[in-house]
Amino acid sequence: MDEVIAVFRMVGAILAGGESRRFGSPKAFAKQNGVYFFQRAVEALRPSVEELYIVSHPTLVARFQQEASEKVIVNDEKYRGQGPLAGIYTVMKQTEADWVFVLPCDMPYITDRMIEKMVSCINDSFDIVVSAHFGRVQPLVGAYHRRVVADMEQLVMAGNNRMFLLLEKRCVRYVNETDFSEEPRVFRNMNYATECGDIVTEKEL
Repeated sequence: MDEVIAVFRMVGAILAGGESRRFGSPKAFAKQNGVYFFQRAVEALRPSVEELYIVSHPTLVARFQQEASEKVIVNDEKYRGQGPLAGIYTVMKQTEADWVFVLPCDMPYITDRMIEKMVSCINDSFDIVVSAHFGRVQPLVGAYHRRVVADMEQLVMAGNNRMFLLLEKRCVRYVNETDFSEEPRVFRNMNYATECGDIVTEKEL
């Protein structure tokens, strides 16, 4: 019997709407080895998705439009300030794709190889597929099926914007090092500008 290969449409969403208070300047425009953080996410996602969206803070839209060719969107005003959940919901409302693969803009060591491995773990039996490498569940590194859009809408309308509330509602595949191995730094979020020696913040450019 021939193996059945699942075919689905997937877009990418780069979440770059945070205020980066701890970092001291917009994380998306910090550089690692001369490349903007957000561009690292673009490079990692592009081979695996049909289309890319950058979810921006309103004050950064013009800057992204100058630096990026991807679609730049902002959350609907009534959901603004509700964080990543609202950002993913906004992308869901922009597309008819089956899956939205999400990445934050502050993981400069992310690779296209890692994304491809995550995508290989997607299974239609699950509504959400997220990384749980090294004992840390990362809701912002993974794929969300459009089946979850009604739950997202319910949560953001109620102001319950914690990502883990959505995970509790749906069938989730947690991908970890038993599925594939990676260097720990690949999954590292940069919260402070002093965390790594090869990072240059926008203030320092």
